[in-house]
Amino acid sequence: MMRRCIALIGLLFASLSYGALPVWFGSPNAQRVLYINSTLDMSSFRPILERFVERNPDVRIGYVDINTLELYYSTVADSAKPTASLILSSAMDLQLKLVNDGFTRSYQSEEVGRLPNRAKWRDEVFAFSYEPVVMMVNKNAFMGVDIPQDRQGLLSYIRQNDEQVSGRMGTYDIRTSGVGYLLASQDARQADATWGRMLEAFGSHGVRTYCCSSSIIDDVASGELVVGYNLLGSYAAQRAAEDPNLEMIIPKDYTLMLMRTAVIPKNAVNVQDAGRFLDFLLSDEGQALMTSEELLYPIRPSQNASQFALPLGPTRTIRTVDLDQQLLVGRDLVKQRRFIRSWELALELSSGD
Repeated sequence: MMRRCIALIGLLFASLSYGALPVWFGSPNAQRVLYINSTLDMSSFRPILERFVERNPDVRIGYVDINTLELYYSTVADSAKPTASLILSSAMDLQLKLVNDGFTRSYQSEEVGRLPNRAKWRDEVFAFSYEPVVMMVNKNAFMGVDIPQDRQGLLSYIRQNDEQVSGRMGTYDIRTSGVGYLLASQDARQADATWGRMLEAFGSHGVRTYCCSSSIIDDVASGELVVGYNLLGSYAAQRAAEDPNLEMIIPKDYTLMLMRTAVIPKNAVNVQDAGRFLDFLLSDEGQALMTSEELLYPIRPSQNASQFALPLGPTRTIRTVDLDQQLLVGRDLVKQRRFIRSWELALELSSGD
């Protein structure tokens, strides 16, 4: 019964992803086509896609931007004959689950060989960028008040400003966002007591839940929200640089550090170009492009010495989420269901809301 439920969910998400038309890069007359399914917003990836097809005119890319959970289920449902030959996601646990359950294939090259051990797993999942997990505030809501710099500071602000924050805080909906679930489960592991108080404060003040970082940031920028919690740092940094009313906060108590990863589906139809694109992402040129265009935080630390370097000072406690078997524990179906239900109860949400 459980397997049937998973299959039905997979088919549902697959049908949703098939409705998303790819954005095309490269010449229509290119010899080969590479389909990429990815959770990366187009604004953060367009220059990389454009540079790749410029360097490889024989390849045309069809790029589909979809949600992390949708990406996982569509990849599983499509495993016999994958549409995409490369899968890019910030939901590290779901990528490892694809590998562990036999839905991916190994890949070896000089570029992936240069990756540190913590940035790859089984020669099947490869990290290409870091993602610090941050908060974001609308500074107009904090006139004459110190902006909180960590979770305890945020809790104090919430308690002292009930009316100002009620219905005006946002975070991921962990039921519909794969990376949102990963971040919440990591928060629970890192600081169980603080996480419990945070959930209680969110629940009693009508926190709003979202599919993705960009939607939360949009509402913080508009003033509908005063604070967004657990956002991907590259998106937040881009928007803060463009909008003087926004401030990205790297929590001083601890900062979670994710890695964006790539996998190649087991039965991918264009492994050759999937590998070429992955190698480009990991090359000196690809990694440098991430910072020069202020897109992403590259996986190789030597490339971080730029204006868009990881904004982490010596006072920050960095807790990197590693690519290891431990990530799969949180994706046990029984534990996952229990965790989500506890989250719903804490936020005073009914199941399915």
